[in-house]
Amino acid sequence: MSAIGKPSEAGATLIEMLVVVGILALITGLVFPAWTSPLQRVALYQARANLVANLRTARADSVRESDVVTLQLAEDGRGYGWEQSSVVLPRTIGVDGASRSITFFADGSSSGGALKVTGGDRSLAVEIDPATGLVEAEPG
Repeated sequence: MSAIGKPSEAGATLIEMLVVVGILALITGLVFPAWTSPLQRVALYQARANLVANLRTARADSVRESDVVTLQLAEDGRGYGWEQSSVVLPRTIGVDGASRSITFFADGSSSGGALKVTGGDRSLAVEIDPATGLVEAEPG
């Protein structure tokens, strides 16, 4: 029983529920943007790691098959590919380079070059040594 003698009713009023929902919406609005930046950074590093792995695979294919293998960048910068594979990057990630293709030769050497994987305001570099064809990701 309540102080005025009427039985109390359990539950919450509509106003109380609206206040709770409003507070949750405010907290979500403040926290969500803080999560997007780290997720974009992870996607950028993952895209670079995939590019490095695919460049190394293309080099290995050229040595194994004793043939020339060329990895070609997409015209719009949204992906790349070679004879056996193609990769489409996430919509927030792009790849670019002075040369639109990297060629690996049967002896392991390459045409060499530098590629950049970009996303948002960050970019990560990938270097391909022309003499050895080895692929190296710049720290960053």
